[in-house]
Amino acid sequence: MGGNTILQQRLGKGKNIYKVPDFYSIGEFYFRPLDEKEMKDKVKGIVVDIIKDKVHYAPIAKIKFETGETILVPAVEGLYVGKEIYAGVNAPVENGNILPLKVIPDGSSVCMVEISPGDGGKIARTSGTSCILVQKTDKYAILKLPSGKTKMVNLYSRAIFGIVAGGGRTDKPFVKAGNKYYFKKAHHRNWPISKPTARNAADHPLGGKHKRNKGGMTPLPKHGYPIKYGKYGSRRTGRKKAI
Repeated sequence: MGGNTILQQRLGKGKNIYKVPDFYSIGEFYFRPLDEKEMKDKVKGIVVDIIKDKVHYAPIAKIKFETGETILVPAVEGLYVGKEIYAGVNAPVENGNILPLKVIPDGSSVCMVEISPGDGGKIARTSGTSCILVQKTDKYAILKLPSGKTKMVNLYSRAIFGIVAGGGRTDKPFVKAGNKYYFKKAHHRNWPISKPTARNAADHPLGGKHKRNKGGMTPLPKHGYPIKYGKYGSRRTGRKKAI
């Protein structure tokens, strides 16, 4: 293959700086399998440990149920080792319990929400996040996501009552570039990234020379060059003429 290798091609190689380090994780977040006992009554469990690993930002709660299953879920605020956890339609509405959205009051904060019943929990799982249960219809529950958008999910989807712990994680500044470096290295992020005007001429269309301010660039056509950067696809160019 001729020419320079572009960034997207190097990304596809799967080198360590571009791969998510899943091998550091102690396990995957997932609810216990949805069964008849949970759909008609409740299952009792206990928090046996609270763990922190390199991959997940939120602290992890390890819960063992009386039926024998052991699951890993994000720990909510107020959770502690030895706390009893209940999962099911008849579970009390308390922090850390796993309930279907149908029995949770409107206006409550929930996390690790299932999109469809039995999928294990997909929404609001990182530290400090939660969804607000806005209202319920005959078949669906309307949630306000952390992004501010609203989403309709199945009324029988399960969720953890409460807010994921570790909400102040992003408040502490890195202070030094070295701290940021080790943070990015642990998550296999490509850092630092130099700005285009500081690169060599061969590395970017805006690189080269000592002049950092490139000023206005010539707009590129929409269907022309395979590289898109800066301004392209303009409706018009030049100054408007006075009538």
